[in-house]
Amino acid sequence: MQRSVLIVDDEQVLASAMADYLSRHGYAVKVEGSGEQALKSLETESPDLVLLDYRLPRMDGLAVLRKIKESRPETEVVMLTAHGSVEKAVEAMRFGAYDYLSKPIDLEELRLVVEKALESLRRAQELDYLRSRIDRENPSHEIIGDSEPMRQVKRLIDQIASIETLSGREAPAILITGETGSGKELVAGAIHARSRRAKEPFVEINCAAIPLTLLEAELFGYEKGAFTDAKAAKVGLFEAADGGTLFLDEIGTMDLALQAKLLKAIEERSVRRLGSVRSRRFDVMLIAATNLPLDRAIRERTFREDLYYRLNVLNVHLPPLRERADDAVELAAHFVGLHARRYNRGNKELTEAAKGAIESYRWPGNVRELSNVIERAVLLQNGPRIDKADLALSASPAAESAGTAMRESALTIDLSKGVVLEDLERTIIERVLSRTGWNRTRAAQLLGLSRETLRYRIEKHNLKAPAAAEEC
Repeated sequence: MQRSVLIVDDEQVLASAMADYLSRHGYAVKVEGSGEQALKSLETESPDLVLLDYRLPRMDGLAVLRKIKESRPETEVVMLTAHGSVEKAVEAMRFGAYDYLSKPIDLEELRLVVEKALESLRRAQELDYLRSRIDRENPSHEIIGDSEPMRQVKRLIDQIASIETLSGREAPAILITGETGSGKELVAGAIHARSRRAKEPFVEINCAAIPLTLLEAELFGYEKGAFTDAKAAKVGLFEAADGGTLFLDEIGTMDLALQAKLLKAIEERSVRRLGSVRSRRFDVMLIAATNLPLDRAIRERTFREDLYYRLNVLNVHLPPLRERADDAVELAAHFVGLHARRYNRGNKELTEAAKGAIESYRWPGNVRELSNVIERAVLLQNGPRIDKADLALSASPAAESAGTAMRESALTIDLSKGVVLEDLERTIIERVLSRTGWNRTRAAQLLGLSRETLRYRIEKHNLKAPAAAEEC
């Protein structure tokens, strides 16, 4: 990510020398000759670092520093003083300056201080982001399972990680496909952990969990005043992930307009914060995941074909749990230990009957459902052994949901009279919408579609909601 520096100094010769030197070392540099001009510039720009002269006409550097820290506390400031006064330096650092340099400025020392200040800024941004996330259940990104499908997935993960390590600065995009609950986030984390970026940030976002109006701001960031509630500048996730990995889960639910902006960012390897006029370059390994068939979404014009090819450079398909039943018992044992430790429930183990039930169950909710079933059993079973009855598989919420969807979409079809597929699709959608009271979110879930895809098909078949259900 190209970092930006604002130099505030009325000595034009020195300011130009510093600007030329830093520009040659890859920084985006802007120069202002007074505190007033600098503060005006900060209304529309968000430099990562300000080099601020202590002696300025009209408004001195200390006053400017205080205003910068009031409006942009995340911006690092290094003070410049002609006298090397310890008292002035201490006072400036008390008001939030990162460091100070004495004039005449040694350009090599300047570069070192700038690098240290920006590294401090990057670490602070990373820490702020990580503190806002919930701890992962499996921080080591260990992939459990030794079935042949999972051995293939592990080999592919290792291969992708080695390709990324050898590819240089620009990492190829990766698309992970698989059903909901099959462990796509874990695979993304495993790729990151095995790559050269393992010590850098792993930043994730669920595109389906954030409203469209907020998702753009989350991804690209925004400047102070970019919209009504933007009281301070915010770093976007592309910037927060710089040097590391950005994982976009549920990419298939993203709005078409935002897909176009994402495509532009990927192609140009740069982002522009909302309300900014300056682009910022980034270096991330981009991993996207979806449980939706994107080829179908492309045909239905709910997903951009050009974005699909940009994301699908390398592909990992994660098989559902029912296709790797041999792994189910091993996963269940892992979850027994995990949840027993989490809730301080002592040592517990599965009986042979419980293992048999786990092996024979279809797991429509995949690994996530298995984890939830085991968690409930660990909490409710006071003894050391978890038996088949403790699993309550017949009452599994995912199984009930799947059964309900099957029953609601079932139709009696007279094949002797022929079937018009489009009419059949219309009838199924109409029936599910009717059963859910035209709750589009619930209907989309039952049909296995995204809400955007369902909206497209409602328009395609010219289906009309009852007046009372129009807002659902």
